Amino acid sequence: MSEIDPRALLDVARAAAAAGAVVAAGWWRTDALEIGEKVGPDDLVSQADTETEDAVLAVLRRERPDDGLLGEESGVVEGSTGIRWVVDPIDGTTNYLYGRPDWAVSVAAMDVSGRVLAGVVTEPALGRVTEACAGGGTWADGVRVAPLQQDDLVRALVELNLGRPDQKQHAGAVLDALVPHVRDVRRGGSAASALAQVATGRCDAAWVPGLQPWDCAAGVLLVAEAGGTVGDLGFPTPGAVPPTGDVLAAPAALWEPLRALLLPAYGGS
Repeated sequence: MSEIDPRALLDVARAAAAAGAVVAAGWWRTDALEIGEKVGPDDLVSQADTETEDAVLAVLRRERPDDGLLGEESGVVEGSTGIRWVVDPIDGTTNYLYGRPDWAVSVAAMDVSGRVLAGVVTEPALGRVTEACAGGGTWADGVRVAPLQQDDLVRALVELNLGRPDQKQHAGAVLDALVPHVRDVRRGGSAASALAQVATGRCDAAWVPGLQPWDCAAGVLLVAEAGGTVGDLGFPTPGAVPPTGDVLAAPAALWEPLRALLLPAYGGS
């Protein structure tokens, strides 16, 4: 297997995410969508999700036909190159279907070890594109972002996700743990957007548990390449999705203090 250039993968990710964004934006805020539930009333899917993923995958198959694929809507396709593309066509589907702007198209390339090599999060409703490749820094709308430097916990704005159904029972404890010690908390509803916000300084940290790789693969790279720390409540996982699917992302100086606050809310110490 030849050595992979992350910059070349980023070019493909950018094109694929842009193709998906066009389709998703075309359906947004229309009344023509057929909406279904996958496993419950809080797990929605629509024609926009499937058509957006089809548009993303069409680019990936054209440009990298031998790579593996993992799409939220289409599942796994094995490849032969050691690269797997991880795609969330619309992260934040509920927001999308309610006409809210916090949703994103997320495309990432990972190697066989699970390291994220390239990632793009585009937020079409906001006109924002944030991207990174391993070793190349994080870029927002063509401008390299400054390294994350927030080191004052009391001034930190923290983005939250409540997690899987079994994790939501801890929501009250999480808020009790955070609210007295940080500037404020937000509940946007898209993990990909939340991580892009951390990487670009639109919030200072994100605690987004209960994720699948497609929700966060691109986002964890955006934060890491902006100089932040990403991991779960066990330990950092530099440049990779935590195997638990629980993602804490923050500037290095805030990561351990936030971990120490959150851990007891889930019964740890």
